Amino acid sequence: MLAELPPYRALLVVDAKGFGSQPDAVQAAVVEAIPDVLGLAFERAGLGEVWESPLFPHGTGDGYGLGFDPRFLPAVVSRFFDELQVVLAARDARLRAAGRSVRLRMRASLNVGPVLETAPGTSAAAIGSAVITTHRLLDAAPVRAVLERSDPDQTFLAVALSQRVFEDVLASEYATLPATKVVPADVSVKEYRGTVYLYIPNPSGDLLRYGAGDYAEELAAAKATIESVPEPAGTHNVIHDMHGGTAIQVGHVHGNLNHG
Repeated sequence: MLAELPPYRALLVVDAKGFGSQPDAVQAAVVEAIPDVLGLAFERAGLGEVWESPLFPHGTGDGYGLGFDPRFLPAVVSRFFDELQVVLAARDARLRAAGRSVRLRMRASLNVGPVLETAPGTSAAAIGSAVITTHRLLDAAPVRAVLERSDPDQTFLAVALSQRVFEDVLASEYATLPATKVVPADVSVKEYRGTVYLYIPNPSGDLLRYGAGDYAEELAAAKATIESVPEPAGTHNVIHDMHGGTAIQVGHVHGNLNHG
């Protein structure tokens, strides 16, 4: 007997940057704030139904995860993440009053695929490669780098969209978010190898100077290579504008040099 393919589910997972380095009291405040900001962002995006009737919702300590019907994916991609950036910025202003060390900046991962769901009322987690991939993308270095290389007072959210979400929702133009507003990056996390598509609702800092994703890494590597090459000793030539004539630039010359 052939096994049946599990139902396709959209999967969203978020976590808070720097959670483990915070004191216990701060961790408690962050844990309490996470579902609050998520619920408000869903409501502002006109997606209250997703938050109020989630599939296999679960806390992760420093984050939160849930599943939902894939038909909501275009709206989540087009509206939810922008609203979450706004809500996080507003919440940061409130947290700042309690202490500057209290921050709530998030990474979010969005994926879609077949998921083996648990029976209602059980505590077992949903399983499947799509679930694992969603968490792997959240931990990918390019996603973490977005928050490391941006202004903590401006960029509160880094979003990782899976290859499947990009192809089915953005490239197919079901979402109003243009595909040109996401940046592909190669990722390698544990057993997972693939491509993540970075979306940054409010880029800042080095993200504006050098970009995000693989391009930024290549640029940094090229810059480091150029800076490591020493100039030849004893050679320094400056050629100003020339009107006619010929410039010949040489290093060491042995013997006679004739031109013309």
